[in-house]
Amino acid sequence: MPEGTAINELIPIKSETKTIQDCFRHCLYNVPNFQRPYSWSEEQLADFWNDVILAKGDFFFGSTVTWVSEKRELFNNTYSIIDGQQRLTTSAILLSVVRDAFHKVSASFADPADPDSGAANSQAIATQKYLIIEDDDGKSYPVLRRFEEIFYEVIQNPNAIPSKVEWNGSARQIGRARSFFEAKVTATIKGMSPDEQVERLKVIRSNALKARVIQVELASEEDGFLVFETLNTRGTDLRLSDLVKNLLIRGGSTKAADRDTISERWGRVVESVQQGHASMDVVDRFIWQSWNSRRAAVKEPELFKTLSHLVATDPDAHLDYLHELETDAATYRWLDDEDVQVQKKSTSTRNAFAIPEFVDSVRALAIFNITVANSTIFAVVRKFQETNLIKQSQVINVLKFVESFHFQYSALTNSTSTGGTRARYNRFAVRLENAKSASEVAEAIADLKKKLHDSLPDRAKAHLAFRSLFYAPKLNLTRAQTLRSRKIFIAYVLMSFAKLEKLLPAGQNLATWSIEHIKPQSKASLKYSDPVYSIGNLTLLTESLNSALGDASLSSKIEALRKGSACFDSELESWDASSSTSPSIAQIEKRSHFLADDALDRVWNL
Repeated sequence: MPEGTAINELIPIKSETKTIQDCFRHCLYNVPNFQRPYSWSEEQLADFWNDVILAKGDFFFGSTVTWVSEKRELFNNTYSIIDGQQRLTTSAILLSVVRDAFHKVSASFADPADPDSGAANSQAIATQKYLIIEDDDGKSYPVLRRFEEIFYEVIQNPNAIPSKVEWNGSARQIGRARSFFEAKVTATIKGMSPDEQVERLKVIRSNALKARVIQVELASEEDGFLVFETLNTRGTDLRLSDLVKNLLIRGGSTKAADRDTISERWGRVVESVQQGHASMDVVDRFIWQSWNSRRAAVKEPELFKTLSHLVATDPDAHLDYLHELETDAATYRWLDDEDVQVQKKSTSTRNAFAIPEFVDSVRALAIFNITVANSTIFAVVRKFQETNLIKQSQVINVLKFVESFHFQYSALTNSTSTGGTRARYNRFAVRLENAKSASEVAEAIADLKKKLHDSLPDRAKAHLAFRSLFYAPKLNLTRAQTLRSRKIFIAYVLMSFAKLEKLLPAGQNLATWSIEHIKPQSKASLKYSDPVYSIGNLTLLTESLNSALGDASLSSKIEALRKGSACFDSELESWDASSSTSPSIAQIEKRSHFLADDALDRVWNL
C-alpha cells in the first residue's frame, strides 16, 4: 500500500455502532488463526473494571474490525475479528464470572424452592445466553469462538467434559483474567443479603453490556490480512510476533486447512519459547535473536520489513522460515532454565544437549541471567546437529569461553552488556552459520575467544569481586546482595572447582548439593561481610553429610570433608595441621585469595 494511502481507498468498509449486548445477541464471532493470543495484563483489566463496570453511564469501548466469514439466512452471521478480540474476550470473561456468581447466590438459599433462589438462577441462565446462543432449531453456537480449550470449557460451558489439554500461555492469561474478575465481584457483593447481591450483579452485567463499540466490517479475509498488517503502520500495538504470525499464515498457503496447520505449528513455537511467561516480549526477543544468529543483524523495529522482503510472495520461503523458528525454539526453551539437565544420548543423532559440559555452560548462563549470547548458542547447536564441521570438543569450548567471560564480566563485576557485546555474538553466529569447512569453523572460534579475552574486566576488580562472594541464607539482604549470594550461584562456583580437578563429572544437578560453612554460622555476626559467610569458609557437600556435620569441631569436619566434599583444596589441607577448633579469620581470608587466584588463572580462564 503506498505511504499515506487511506485503507478505505482500497478496501470497502462499513461501520456500525453497537453495544456489547448487540454484539453478543446478534452476532457470532471467531478469532482467526492469524490473531495474537489473549494478553491483557492486570493493569488493563483494572482499567476495564474501573472504566466499564464501575461506569456511571455508557462507555465507548473502542472499535472492532471484522469480516463476515459465514452468512446464515435466519440466524446470526459469524464475524472473524481482525482487531478488538481482546475487548470482546474480556467482556465474555466478565459475564462468565457474573453468571457463576448468580449460581452461587441461588445455591446459598436453604430452600431451593425459595422464589428468590429461582430468581438468581434465572439471572444466571439469562447471562449464559450472552455466551452460548441457540437458533430456532435448538442448535447451540458459542457467541465468541477462540482457539483455547479453557475458553469453551470454563468461560462458555462449564458443564463441558474437560479436554485435559495443558494450558498454553494465552489460556493461562485467560485464567488470570477470570481470577481477577472473580476477586473483584466477590469483594463487591461481600456482606450483602442475597437479594442485594442479585441486584448488584445485575448492575455489573448491565454496565458490561451497555459498553459501546464501533464494529467495522470488511468484505473478505484477504482484506483482513492486509488491514491487520496496515494497523501496525498506524501506531497500534501490534507486536513483532503478531505480524510474523500473520505473515506466515497469509503467505504460507491459501488453503484453510493448511493455514490452520501453520497456525498450530506457530502455536507450538510460541509455547516452547514462552515457557509460562505471560508477556509476549519473550517471543519477540526470540524471533530477533534467531534472525541475528543466521543473517546480518538488524534492529528489532526493522526486522519485520526485512523479513517480508526475504519471504516475498513465495509460500515455500514462508514455510522455510517457520522451520527456522521451530529449530531454534527447540534450543531456546532451555536457555533460561537454571535446572536444565543433560538429555539422553542417541546413537543416530547429534544432540548438543546430550553433552554434559555444554549443558553445564547453558545452565551457568541462565544462572547469570545472560541472554545476549543466545544467537551464538543457536548457531553452535545448529552447526553441531546439522553438520559434521564442528567437533564436540569445539562445542564445549565455545560455550566455556562464553561462560568464563560472563562469569567475570557479568556475574562478578556486574558489567552491563552493551550493543557491542551483542554484535560480537551475532557476527560470530553468522560466521559460524556460513562456515563451509572445519578450518573456517576453527578460525571463527579462535577469533571469538580472542575478542572475549580482550574484553575481560580488570583482573584486580574481578579478584576483589570473587573474594567478596558470600552465602548468608539467614540474613535479610538487599535484592542486589541476594542475586550474588543465591544458593544455586554459590553452589555453581564451588562445583566448578571440583569439575576442573575432575573430582566430579560434568552434568551435576546442583540442587542435590548443600553449602557448608566450615566455621559455623552460629559464630557469625549479622553483617553479610563477616568472613564466616565468605567464599573462603564455604565448601560443597552432599545434603546428608551437611546435616551430619552440624557444628562439629574443625578436626572432625576436616576428616569428613576430605572424604565427602566436592573439592578438598590445598588450603583446606593446611587447616588440618591447625590445632584450633575452628578456622581463624586469617585462614579464611587466605583461602579466599587462593580460590580467587585459582578462579581467574584456571577455572574461568580465557
